[in-house]
Amino acid sequence: MLDDLHLFIEIARRKSMSQTAKDLGLNLSTLSRRIQTLEDKLGEPLLQRTARGIVLTTKGESLYNELGEQVLALNSQLAQLNDSPTAKDFYLLCPQNIIAGPLMGAINQFAMANPALNLHIYPSNANSQLSQKRFDLAIRIGEQQDSSYYQKRLGMIAIKLITKQGAPKSRLIIPYSESQLSSGLLNKLKKEYEQISFCFDITIARKMIEAGYGAGILPMSEIACIKDTNQFNYLDTPHNLPTRPIYALWPHSRTPSANAQLLIEQLQNSIAHTPSLQGDVIEL
Repeated sequence: MLDDLHLFIEIARRKSMSQTAKDLGLNLSTLSRRIQTLEDKLGEPLLQRTARGIVLTTKGESLYNELGEQVLALNSQLAQLNDSPTAKDFYLLCPQNIIAGPLMGAINQFAMANPALNLHIYPSNANSQLSQKRFDLAIRIGEQQDSSYYQKRLGMIAIKLITKQGAPKSRLIIPYSESQLSSGLLNKLKKEYEQISFCFDITIARKMIEAGYGAGILPMSEIACIKDTNQFNYLDTPHNLPTRPIYALWPHSRTPSANAQLLIEQLQNSIAHTPSLQGDVIEL
């Protein structure tokens, strides 16, 4: 019954049967059957399915409020007790430019300290992957809208407008989607630049800016990779370029697993020694 109760708590957190099934790697029909079994045991319905998703009944709301945190904490403790020195898998989602750059040392340290772990690393910052792939820990840049995962803020990255000396200032290179920029910023920039090139990969955008293709918006984590910074200048802009936070996300329980917690601590230590991941602006 405890397992079924945990499944109900996970559905209540997400307000979605299908999303919960994806996140937990379960068949939707199996999940529905498990919840039906729990409702039969309790003698009352806990969920109502509507066109907008899941709505908790009065009994379901009461059960979630009274037992939710306790069940999640117990499930986390059981998961940590199951951690063993034998070979197992650990799934990490992380933006490629961050994991292959300033956080690579922390990842290597974690891997060397846990030789029994089989690491599965997916280099992407796409939030869609959170629901499409299994993961023990995800590193994400930018504010997170999905409340179905627990998160911890690890650092922040400042963004600046930068150009190589002699590069055309009529072209702007943007490595972000419209949803990643502050409201209305893209429209304002379009009015200032005759040409705008979109490049949805930060490292590629940096290489284009280094080649003198045009001015560009870059995070400090990528500006720190520029070798001859004396050939570059920051451009003043009246617009507020958002500082992007760095988050660690994990599923299922308020407390991350033992291995996820160890990696979080190593990432925090690495970030504490990396000014470009603490919101600082690098001097050119």
